[in-house]
Amino acid sequence: MSPAARWAAFIVLLVGGFLPPLDFFIVNVALPSIRDSLGATPAEVQLVISGYAASYAVFLITGGRLGDLYGRRRLFVLGLIGFTATSALCGLAPTPLVLVIGRVLEGVAAAMLGPQVLAAIRSLYSDRELGRALGLYGAMIGLAAAAGQFLGGFLTQLDLFGFGWRSVFLINLPIGLATIAGAFACVPPIGPQGRPTLDFGGAALVSATLACLVLPLSEGREQGWPAWTFAMLACVPVLVAVLLWFEARVKRRGGMPLIDLDLFRIASFRRGVLVATLFYFTSAFYLLFAIYQQEGLGMDPLATGIAILPYGVGLFLGPLASTPLPLLVRPYLLGIGMVIEVLGYASIMAAGFAQLEGGLLAVLIFITGFGQGIAMPRLFNTVLGEVPNAQAGLAAGFVNSSLQAGAAIAVAAIGSLFFSVLGDGTGPAAYAHAFGWAMVAQVAALTAALVIAVLPARRAGAGTLAGGAAAPTIGPEI
Repeated sequence: MSPAARWAAFIVLLVGGFLPPLDFFIVNVALPSIRDSLGATPAEVQLVISGYAASYAVFLITGGRLGDLYGRRRLFVLGLIGFTATSALCGLAPTPLVLVIGRVLEGVAAAMLGPQVLAAIRSLYSDRELGRALGLYGAMIGLAAAAGQFLGGFLTQLDLFGFGWRSVFLINLPIGLATIAGAFACVPPIGPQGRPTLDFGGAALVSATLACLVLPLSEGREQGWPAWTFAMLACVPVLVAVLLWFEARVKRRGGMPLIDLDLFRIASFRRGVLVATLFYFTSAFYLLFAIYQQEGLGMDPLATGIAILPYGVGLFLGPLASTPLPLLVRPYLLGIGMVIEVLGYASIMAAGFAQLEGGLLAVLIFITGFGQGIAMPRLFNTVLGEVPNAQAGLAAGFVNSSLQAGAAIAVAAIGSLFFSVLGDGTGPAAYAHAFGWAMVAQVAALTAALVIAVLPARRAGAGTLAGGAAAPTIGPEI
C-alpha cells in the first residue's frame, strides 16, 4: 500500500474502533434520565451498563479469532453493521427490557468489531512504525472517553428533536454508516490463507468461562449476591481446566484451536495480559465518580460530564505527547505512565477524603488521565509486539478481554466497597468518604499492575513461537 492509502485505511479503522469505547462512556451520565424516562428499576438500569460490558467481554476472544480466520475487513464491516443496527434498537427502545436486549446485542457486535482494529493495525505497520500507530490508537481511546463523558450529559440535556437520552445511541447511526462505506473503499481485505475452520468447541468453552466470571461480578452486588453468582464463580476454574484440555486435544489432532497456548510462551504477551487485567480497574472510577457527583453533590448530567472531562482530555493528550519521543525512551513509557497514574489516583483519593472540588480536582483528574494515556499504547505494544500477524486478532481479543474482565472485577469489588462504606449515609460528606475509600482500593490494584509492569523481564523463550520461528521484537521488553 502507498503511504496515503495506508493512512486512509488507518483513519477508517480508528473511527470504527472509536464506537465501542464511546458507547461504554456515553451511557454512564445518561443513566438517571433513562431510569426516569422508561420507569426502569435499579436492576434494569444496572443491566444497561453490565449487559453491554458482559457480552463484549465474553465474545472478544472469539471475535478476534474470527478475524484471524475469515478476514479482518470482513469482520470489521460485519461488526459495524451489527453495532449500527443495535444502536438504533437501543435508541428506539420503548421499554427497559428492549433496551437491555439491545445493549447485550450491541456488546456482541462490538466484540466482533473491536479486535479487528488492533489486529489490522498490527498487520498494516512494520515493527518500527507500530509504536507510533498504537500511540494514535491510544489517543483515539482517550478521545472516546472524553467525548463519551461530555456527550452523554450534553445530548441528554440538549434534548435535540425531543430525543433526550436516546440521542446517545442514535448518534452512532451516521458514524457507523459512513465508516462502513469507508471500510469498503479504504481498508484492504486483510485475511487468512487456506480454508480455516472455527473451533466451535473452544469458542463455546471460552465464552462460558468468561460468562461465569463476568456476569456474577457485574450483577452480584446489585442482586444482593444470590446463590447463582457464587455457583457461576465456582465453575470458572473447572471450565478453565476443561478449556485447556480441550484446546490441547484439538492441537494434537492437527486442528486449529481457538486459543493457541503457544502465545503464552511469549513473555511479553503473558505479562501484558496480566497487567491489562489490573489496568482497567480504572473503570470503577468512572462509575463511582458519576455517582458521587450526581447523588452526593446533586450535580446534573451535563455538569457531571464536564467534571470528568479532564480525564478524557488527559487520555487523549498522553499518547500524542509520548508518540514523538525517541525509540530509546519508548520501552519505559508503560512504567512512566503508570507511575503518573498511580500518583494521580492517590491525589484524587486524598481529595475525596478532603471533599475537595473545583479547579485543583480537575487538574488532578487531568494528570491521572494523562498518565494512563502515556501507558496505554505501550501496553498494547507489549502484548502485540512479538505476536505473529496470523495470531494478531486472537492476541487483540485476549488483551481486550483482559481489560473488560478487569473492569468487571473492579466495578464489583470496588463498587461493593463504596456502597458498604456509604451504608445509609447521605449528603456530600458521606459520599466523599465512601469515594475516598474506593480510591484506596483502586490505588492498591494499580500499584500491583505497576510492579508487574516494571519487573525485570525473563527473556528465556520469549522470542520463540510454535515451530521454533522467531517472533519479531520491538525494542527491549518492558
